[in-house]
Amino acid sequence: MRLLAAASALTVALLTGATTASAADVGANDDSAKYAADGGVALYGEMTALGLRQTVIGVRFKPSEPIVIQDKALLDRVVPNALAAGLEVVLAVYPYPTTELEAGLGSPSLFGSYVAAVASAYPDVKQFVVGNEPNQPAFWRPQFGVDGANVSAAAFGPYLGAAYDSLKAVNPSIEVVGVGLSPRGNDKPNARGNISTSPVRFLRALGAWYRKSGRTRPLMDAFSFHPYPKRAIDPLDDGYSWPNAGFVNLDRVKQALWDAFHGTEQPTTVEGLKLHLDEVGWQVDTTGLAGYSGQENVPVTDEVTQAAIYGELIRRAACDPDVASLSFFGFRDDGARKGFQAALQRIDGSPRPAAEAVRAAIAETAAGCRRPEEAWRPNPGVVGASVAVSAARGSAIAARIGAGEGAHAAICIRTLTSRGIAGDGGSRRGSRPGRALCRTAIVSGRPRTVTLPAPAAAHGRVEIAVELEAVSNRARRTVIVREMPLRG
Repeated sequence: MRLLAAASALTVALLTGATTASAADVGANDDSAKYAADGGVALYGEMTALGLRQTVIGVRFKPSEPIVIQDKALLDRVVPNALAAGLEVVLAVYPYPTTELEAGLGSPSLFGSYVAAVASAYPDVKQFVVGNEPNQPAFWRPQFGVDGANVSAAAFGPYLGAAYDSLKAVNPSIEVVGVGLSPRGNDKPNARGNISTSPVRFLRALGAWYRKSGRTRPLMDAFSFHPYPKRAIDPLDDGYSWPNAGFVNLDRVKQALWDAFHGTEQPTTVEGLKLHLDEVGWQVDTTGLAGYSGQENVPVTDEVTQAAIYGELIRRAACDPDVASLSFFGFRDDGARKGFQAALQRIDGSPRPAAEAVRAAIAETAAGCRRPEEAWRPNPGVVGASVAVSAARGSAIAARIGAGEGAHAAICIRTLTSRGIAGDGGSRRGSRPGRALCRTAIVSGRPRTVTLPAPAAAHGRVEIAVELEAVSNRARRTVIVREMPLRG
């Protein structure tokens, strides 16, 4: 009978054309339960009542105290309480403070031993996020060397590798999730503030280190990304310009992972690497609410807009087959406005509209997405490559070149002169290319116009050939050829 029922269900699915994808686990990244008088019992109960399935709890490795599990007494209380509430516990472990890293106090081997000790202390925890925004100076320094090249990725890589190896030694079934990448970075070693690395360029540097390291094991089982918006007043679909990335730019992140690691022992999303979006949030206005202090230091959105965005985040995450989880940063607000107020509850525990929006979206996607996105595949060429040609002032040709990512462009122009084709008595006409004139340019984000002098010729057409080469992967190339008549 079970076989008959299964066959009937399959027949119905085929007839209706219905397909589903597993829904992403939804949770909250929140440390406040550590400091609650009841060890988070009430808070975790409220999380599960909304349908949340996981809680992410931070654990810091202090290089100057390498054998001390930070906040262990607090973790001893909250981890069992979260598990008893039916939540999956995810421990996010990372080195801190950055001043000690910069001073050279830490080491990958000490970090690996620390992570192993944490895993042994909490054997029921089966998922660890290793790293927290190592492309940001708040969590890793230095970002760049004296020559201006990125150094944070090559410094972080050994920490991630050591953690992977030590966690697998404790329990091979532990899922190691790296890197906790920030969505933004300015790539400016001499910036006045926030000297940081963009996510695409950080992954490129991490992949370069991995390929040179000789390592024969993966670095991670899954990938952690923090798709915060540029500003809390931005709608979900705004996203970022390359080489930064937000939630609507996840294809860019997947491409960066593939560019960095394809052909190595580290899987990409093509080989099944899953994405954990374990920090995301839109800050809201708390003006006039009791319990908050200080002045807001960034533009913030309203609670109704936040609720709509959170519901849509869950629905879209459920339809992306590469997204395994989505966790909002904060289940309950802290009180300092200089902090981050994006939680589902206000500081007094009252629910925001986002709480009901999240509950409804989780229920709506409980069976998965009925129309999942097609599986992502790497782009063999340059993303968004385009070329348009037109006459410029005087005897010049303008080539307007576009790309959805950073690319090196080689632009060549030459005359196609008329000639007779041998054997036809000159009745058919062909083209013979003249000598080419070439120039180079760098294209990223906005289209760039390159002007070339038109070759001197009385008759015929000109050919403009543009070869684009992706900055992130020189093997990804696109060639576009355009023609236009010469003005006689």
